Amino acid sequence: MSLGQFLRKCFAAVSRAFAFLRAALANILIVLLLLAVIAVVLSAPEHAEIPDGAALVVAPKGSIVEQPALPALRFPPSLSGAPVETRAADIIEGIRQAASDERIEILTLDLTDLEFASIAHLEAIGEAIEEFRNADKTVVAASDFFNQSRYYLASFADEVYMHPFGELILTGFGAYQDFYGGMLEKLKVNVHVYRIGSYKSAVEPYTRSDMSVDAKEANQGLVDDLWQSYVDRVARNRSLDPQALQHYADEYDVLLREVNGDAARAALEYGLVDELLTHDAFQDRLAESVGTNGNGQFIRADLPSYLRDVRGPRLPSRGHKVAVIAVDGVIRAGDQPRGLVGSDSTSRLIRQAREDVDVKALVLRVDSPGGSAFASEVIRQELELVQATGKPVVVSMAGVAASGGYWISATADEIWATPTTITGSIGVFAVLPTFEDSLASIGIARDGVGTTSLTGDLDPFGGVSERMDNVLQVAVEHTYNRFVNLVARGRDMAPDAVEGIAQGHVWSGRKALELGLVDGLGHLDDAIEAAAERAGIEDYKVVTIDKDLSTQEKILMRLFDEVGLSSRPAAWLKPIIAGVESLAALNDPRHVYAICESCGLGALR
Repeated sequence: MSLGQFLRKCFAAVSRAFAFLRAALANILIVLLLLAVIAVVLSAPEHAEIPDGAALVVAPKGSIVEQPALPALRFPPSLSGAPVETRAADIIEGIRQAASDERIEILTLDLTDLEFASIAHLEAIGEAIEEFRNADKTVVAASDFFNQSRYYLASFADEVYMHPFGELILTGFGAYQDFYGGMLEKLKVNVHVYRIGSYKSAVEPYTRSDMSVDAKEANQGLVDDLWQSYVDRVARNRSLDPQALQHYADEYDVLLREVNGDAARAALEYGLVDELLTHDAFQDRLAESVGTNGNGQFIRADLPSYLRDVRGPRLPSRGHKVAVIAVDGVIRAGDQPRGLVGSDSTSRLIRQAREDVDVKALVLRVDSPGGSAFASEVIRQELELVQATGKPVVVSMAGVAASGGYWISATADEIWATPTTITGSIGVFAVLPTFEDSLASIGIARDGVGTTSLTGDLDPFGGVSERMDNVLQVAVEHTYNRFVNLVARGRDMAPDAVEGIAQGHVWSGRKALELGLVDGLGHLDDAIEAAAERAGIEDYKVVTIDKDLSTQEKILMRLFDEVGLSSRPAAWLKPIIAGVESLAALNDPRHVYAICESCGLGALR
């Protein structure tokens, strides 16, 4: 046997071994998945009895959102922890149902696993909590540590508890981002930018090493407005002087030194929490209020079980309906799975509402910083087709409805926002990095032939000619002018008046109302009532139209939610994941975007 034959046999054997291992691992994973599904089916009861006199436990996990993404979209997966997202509407529905449910005596907010929520979502949940309290029922909130999202929600409770070794720190709101201009310059990467709008700062991270004066001006005004709303509401909820709450935030290091570093004591003495309780003491306090079950634990009903009980089977019904469709996340071209916004997939949902004779009005629930200009226009055009049938379209803005999120809203019959909604950002841009100088620095050249003056001009390794520069700039200018004119038509304003408040400037919902960009301040319920009134209906049902889940997706959802699988990424991975997701969202076929970088979901903390 020659050496060549021997080597070929060795490589073939190694190849067969790898093929066997790959098939074996795949089979093992399939078996494990089936076993997990069987375990879920056997262990998760379809109906849990809600005991009388129970405490309803609401324990939001991760971020509070309009529409949780599918588990397959959560990256990277983990086998510990809790689901990374909680649906705001589920929390609100559960609390409101419990307000009139004689079986529920107390609402318990367990906020230890809540990481982030927009003020708009927390305010809507807070109003539901107030309805619960107005029914002469008690609300208690507890957390080991309080960040700003947790404490804002906790402030609506009658009593706020914290662990004796915990901390409550208020750092205020900020808008920060990484700037890569210096790095790209060193790497000899040429970033070609085309934009309209003095305040359209989404391209700045690729061209600068700091935030521009215009961007700082706009962002400072926004965070100041949001922070003032936060301070005023928390102070009112806790019967505190707003200036005292501001003092606590500004002078926290001094206050901490005065109590020898005991952060829990500082929060207690300042009146931000009512009592410091260990886990066992908190459980005992609840048991004193509602009693204990056979296991010695306080009588409780968890939110998921409670919702299954009060909802019951959902059967098809006839009669007048107001449809609600969520637009949650970055807007992308094409067909996107549930939990993402795609021009085609979202348009199909809107079309479904248009073609349903029982649907008399449509409410679009927007929580998006924008994205592809093309995709935004496709969705907006589909909404106009609904209006052409005589069905009113009303937009309800959640935490963020800016840039492309405002584009799709602009020509609706009515727009509702919350005072703390981040909106506006009427501006567009295009950005194209090229690497010809980077390649040249290591001796790589590029050459060839073409049939027109534009051939190869969108090649990232060949540079951009002056002619293609003109093409992209004209495309951006045209898109911006279209955006301004759509807003002018939809808001019944002169284009010059829109121009004065456009330029990529970001506004709070309160300021947007003053400027005429929205029609009213309120939450989803207010928008639904407005839509029904416009449709001339009084007796109606509210239906949510969403993309149907496949069998595989249903299995994944149940595995993640019932078994407790999680996708919460490690803290050090979050910036990397955010960067990857931002790049993945840039799929506009014309490379033109209407996106608000500084007001992306979770940017303001």
